[in-house]
Amino acid sequence: MSNPHDAPDVPEPPYLKTLRRLVTLLTATMIAGMAAIFVLMAIRLNSPSTPPLPERITLPDGTTPTAFAQTPQYIAITTPTQVLIYSPDGTELKQTITLD
Repeated sequence: MSNPHDAPDVPEPPYLKTLRRLVTLLTATMIAGMAAIFVLMAIRLNSPSTPPLPERITLPDGTTPTAFAQTPQYIAITTPTQVLIYSPDGTELKQTITLD
C-alpha cells in the first residue's frame, strides 16, 4: 500500500491561492476591527462621566417637570408648557421657552 502523503506534488489551482489570500485578509481585517472596538471602549470607559447634578434646583411655583437634560453649558427642565434653561450649577434661571 502506498502512503497518500507520498503522492507527487500537484500544483494548487490559482483560485485556491486567491481564496487563501482573501481569507487571510478578511481575518486580519476582523482582528483589526475587534482591536479598534476594544481600544474605543477603553477610551470611552476611562473618560470622565457627566457633570455632577446640583444639590437643588428651584422651579417656579406650579411647575411640574416632565423631562431633564444636562450639558456642560446648561441644565434644561421641560414642563408640559415650557422649557426652563438653568446655569450648570442649577442656581440661576437663564431662559424660559414657552411651548405652543
